[in-house]
Amino acid sequence: MNKFITFSLLYVSIFTTEIISSFFILFFDSSNYQGNFDGVVLWNFWRILFYGLPFLVLYFLFYNYFRKIKAYRPLLFSLFNLTAYVLLSYLSEVIIGKNVPLPPRDLMFWVTCIAIFISPLLVRQIPYHKRLMEKLLQG
Repeated sequence: MNKFITFSLLYVSIFTTEIISSFFILFFDSSNYQGNFDGVVLWNFWRILFYGLPFLVLYFLFYNYFRKIKAYRPLLFSLFNLTAYVLLSYLSEVIIGKNVPLPPRDLMFWVTCIAIFISPLLVRQIPYHKRLMEKLLQG
């Protein structure tokens, strides 16, 4: 399977898990379930819109360095995803200013950080995705 297809399948699964995780984290935070669902969907839509392409560029630029690290694969994905998201968030605030659509100081920023960190660990529990993760980082 082509690296791009492998990458796409894995990251669609991870992103879906991030959305579900964000909703469940907010589910326990308040009783406004419809508002939480709408907020999570909207936040992640904006995240794809603003951070999707820069994230792909970062991933493929650092791919060779990333796969050489010998560690627990889901932890590598978690740390890379979280680092890229935090850097892109703060960089966008520096470039755009305080009116950035996804401010790195709101509750949703922290909820998204937690969801981004745990999602590769959760996806790893599915055998097919475990093989995708290993294949993608093997080279």
